[in-house]
Amino acid sequence: MTKPILIWQSTRKYIQNREGIRMNLTKSKRNLLVTLLSFMVGMIYFIPFIRISFYDQTIAALNLTNTQLGFLGSIYGTLAIFCYAVGGILAQKFSPRILIGISLAGTGATTLWQATFPSYTSLIIIFALYAVFTTATLWSPYITLMRSFGSDAEQGRLFGISESLRSLVSAAVGFLFIWIFSLFSDEMGGYRMILIIAAVIYFVFAVLALIVFPSSVQTEKKETAKKGSILAALKLPGVWLVGLFIFFCYALNCGGAYYFGTYTTQVLHTSTAISSGLQILRTYILAIGLGVIGGIIADRFKYRSRFLICVLAAATAASAFMPFLGNFLWIAIVVSVLISGINYMIKSIYYSIMDEAVIPRELTGAASGIIAFIAYIPDAFITSMVGVWLDKDITGGFNKLFAFMAACGLAAIIIAVIINKRYIKANPETGQGK
Repeated sequence: MTKPILIWQSTRKYIQNREGIRMNLTKSKRNLLVTLLSFMVGMIYFIPFIRISFYDQTIAALNLTNTQLGFLGSIYGTLAIFCYAVGGILAQKFSPRILIGISLAGTGATTLWQATFPSYTSLIIIFALYAVFTTATLWSPYITLMRSFGSDAEQGRLFGISESLRSLVSAAVGFLFIWIFSLFSDEMGGYRMILIIAAVIYFVFAVLALIVFPSSVQTEKKETAKKGSILAALKLPGVWLVGLFIFFCYALNCGGAYYFGTYTTQVLHTSTAISSGLQILRTYILAIGLGVIGGIIADRFKYRSRFLICVLAAATAASAFMPFLGNFLWIAIVVSVLISGINYMIKSIYYSIMDEAVIPRELTGAASGIIAFIAYIPDAFITSMVGVWLDKDITGGFNKLFAFMAACGLAAIIIAVIINKRYIKANPETGQGK
């Protein structure tokens, strides 16, 4: 037993020596950490949101209705809202390395439970656990680490690159899982194997998180979180504006991300294999390139909010156009791909406007928890709402969804304009702050 103990002590000493590592990172080491962190976050959301790429297969394997699957999504989303706020507090008090490790290990154990195909009551508990492990102990530590890896001027690129890398791993895993499905004659067998493989990956990532990530993200001045940092963040108007802005952007994105796949089968009448392939394209592959491109372009704008206004206008117009395309297969697919691509450009950089909203970096953990609490409220109601719409009337349900997406896009544009105007008013001479 002596040798394993010595190895563990050496590893712990190596980890502890990484205090304050952010300011000493070389570019290559930083890129390695960004890549690994992005892969972890991209993978951890795949199974809780497997219905995005494998909607019809999930319903068949778990023997659910649209309404039941929508309710599970709402259970996840409702609990996640409160967990985001808790996560902001945890991120101010505990090492992001430890929190992320807990997230991955907990998600792995929960995924193994789901692989037993338990009762609907058990599935409710499973989705509640997913909410805890993918929000309370993950999201704020992720935002804190990412924001610490670069300067104000690099935020668009860093978040864009991270979003692209998250999508890259999700796309690769998605196509791997499609191939695994093809090896099984029944959907239940393929679905179970997918869950088991994902659980193993989660456990491996949990170990890596504990080894490679820094134990603190203190700045060069070794700023520490102020007492009452949650209250300080709550008093910042920028926190509320960014939260509302992401709320509407996220609602717009959810409409397409969650339901374009089943729209392709139920309205455009393609096969489930084609639908899953297109959904992985829309949900992950597009984001691989567009996340980086969106971040680079946004950083070239004097104000990132103005870039977001432009792309939001395009997504809003395309969403309003979708109800008229039910009889035009390829046009509908192209427009849905366009909407998804724009949405992922938006998603990749909307946290990068925290600087434009004048949110201090030392309050990132607390602020990101509050922002996420507001921003991801759509997870609490969208899946239930749309599930009921679809069970009542497929075509009419999708038309309501597209109208909802267009309205959310318009609301996001209005809030982005407010953020931009407030920033310019607060910085009349330089208009800088990035």
